[in-house]
Amino acid sequence: MVLGGNTMSLDWRNFTSSEIEKNFNPRIAVPDFATYIEEAQKKANLARKNLPGKLDVDYGNHPMQKLDVFGLEHLNNAPVHVFIHGGYWRALDKSDHSHLAIPFVNNNCLYFTLNYGLCPNVKLTEINNQIHSAIKWIYKNCHKYGGDPQNINICGHSAGAHLCAMLLNTKWENNNFPYDIIKSAYLISGIFEPEVVLKLSLNEEIGLDEQEVASNTPIPTSKVNSKIFLSAGDIEPPGWIEQTKIYTRKLKEKGNAVNFQILKKENHFSILNVLSDSNNKFTKEMITVTRDETNE
Repeated sequence: MVLGGNTMSLDWRNFTSSEIEKNFNPRIAVPDFATYIEEAQKKANLARKNLPGKLDVDYGNHPMQKLDVFGLEHLNNAPVHVFIHGGYWRALDKSDHSHLAIPFVNNNCLYFTLNYGLCPNVKLTEINNQIHSAIKWIYKNCHKYGGDPQNINICGHSAGAHLCAMLLNTKWENNNFPYDIIKSAYLISGIFEPEVVLKLSLNEEIGLDEQEVASNTPIPTSKVNSKIFLSAGDIEPPGWIEQTKIYTRKLKEKGNAVNFQILKKENHFSILNVLSDSNNKFTKEMITVTRDETNE
């Protein structure tokens, strides 16, 4: 990773195979990743038992196109927050993240968390299409649960952040939806250059090819109509953090105002603990943005 003198190149194209694995396979970067996942699942299971809401609502025809919705009874035009989980498009489940709804439900928001088909059983293009279908479904149906379709906010972690970026690239008005259907977007520890996956051993489980990469790389083409927040943990691999920095620059080059934060003492998995902590400054800011009806 060294180019001349002491300057480190963080372009993954200059990495060795070993460096690519260390920088872009979170389960190698965080050897005790299973502990984080197990703890999250325990918290999520408890949340699903205690939070008011409805589970496994269909938003499409594929058996994995289901969502959970959490919110207090008698909500009326409540801000809507949508969470898209990660797992490199081939693992994890909405039920692993239910506890992330707690701070939002306690602040009178309507919270959705999504499932989608997983690679290699479906292609990444199909996953992207499913996520778009979910946002359309939420826009049309969130009022039934007390949500405000004019105030939809999204958040994604890891591969979920990539899917959020694809949502931001969409010209919604071309499909008879409001051009500003997404009021704010939080993209956390995202993978924004899927091309690197072609070099990972993990791709044996994912099954990406060059055509899928070309169709699903979120390259900003214009200014979008959403407030955008990007973040990563400071103890994530430098190559992974660099992807977020590069994507931030590309968004800014198109005139977008982007809030970029590095969260202290967080790795790729621990960063999710932040989102379930009602007292965390970052989470409080997310709730404040979500609850701002004008999002100005």
